[in-house]
Amino acid sequence: MRALDFAASLTGRVTIDFCFACQVIWFDAHKSTELSPGSVLEVFKALDANRSETRNTLPELLDCPRCHARLELTQDLQYTTHFSYYRCMFGHGRLTPVLQFLREKNFVRPISGPELATLKAKLRTIQCSNCGAPVDLEHDTACPYCRSPISILDPDAVSKTLHELASAETRRQTLDVNALAEALLALPPETRSVDRSRLVGDLVAAGVGIVASLLR
Repeated sequence: MRALDFAASLTGRVTIDFCFACQVIWFDAHKSTELSPGSVLEVFKALDANRSETRNTLPELLDCPRCHARLELTQDLQYTTHFSYYRCMFGHGRLTPVLQFLREKNFVRPISGPELATLKAKLRTIQCSNCGAPVDLEHDTACPYCRSPISILDPDAVSKTLHELASAETRRQTLDVNALAEALLALPPETRSVDRSRLVGDLVAAGVGIVASLLR
């Protein structure tokens, strides 16, 4: 795990731990709710800067890095959004897959029918954003292994967070949120002319890269 510091929503700093190879984040108790909007976007930059071509598969049984007790898979609800994480029964914190973290923050939504049709015309197989398994677009609308639906970053949610930062960070006032929305709803440039039979990286990771490039 690699520890990184971020600004807290009120005062001070928040330290959270990443395993970039496994695409998971460890939060000590309540730390995920203490991140400021700007820090959430800094997480995008960290994920993109440490993106790997391959990812480790999470084992079914996971231990708390603080007390080594067995973590429990937990289902939760943020407003109307369902997400999951692995919780320490003794309250030390939780291990959250990156996709579930983005879902908790309302950055992710299922791909729509027309978007899926456009995607299928260009690509045959993508990676599941949750577990990394291949998803055959000709036959599947969800991952055949973990059953996560095909998802993308929601441009409206990302744009809203960017607007929240505008009053405090002048540099981000110049971002063209309409261009951001178009980029997130389109295929990443590197996938537009590839062989349809090739496995392409997951759509959420591609969206994270687009946001990170605009924030540099």
